[in-house]
Amino acid sequence: MVRLLLLCHGNICRSPLAAALIRAAVDADPLLAGKVCVASAGTSDEHVDEGMHAESARILQSRGLTTGHRAQQLTPGLATSQDLILAADRSNIRAAEQLLGAAAVQRKVTLLRDFDPSAVGRDLDDPWGFPSEAYERAAREIDAVIPGLLADLHTRIGTLSDAQEP
Repeated sequence: MVRLLLLCHGNICRSPLAAALIRAAVDADPLLAGKVCVASAGTSDEHVDEGMHAESARILQSRGLTTGHRAQQLTPGLATSQDLILAADRSNIRAAEQLLGAAAVQRKVTLLRDFDPSAVGRDLDDPWGFPSEAYERAAREIDAVIPGLLADLHTRIGTLSDAQEP
């Protein structure tokens, strides 16, 4: 099982949206379904236990996806249980370093958009406080990441399978 955590600031806009979109793609892939656990968290505690932002939920609903998301904060225990942590932007990586230490972050955290070879810029802009178009743009940028991420997950699952064989 590969454990994947999506990380943003408050865990109400970008990371739960990304987690839901990526989870749907993983579940639709017969080689990955049941082998990848996708979750999300934020570096801040300001929205803990809140639901997803209405605009992110609207995007998911328009795609036939639902989630019972409740925001949570990244903790050392949560980070330790993950194989890969994908941060929405570089400020999330800096905040994770303060919470977890630089060595832990260097081993597990990378930027989400690094999986999109055609991405212009590395950060997934925070749509919070902006009109619905900003949320739509974030969803498109997440969609563009999915093929590269799925390819990486295929490699990880293959490596795990190889390691488990005698």
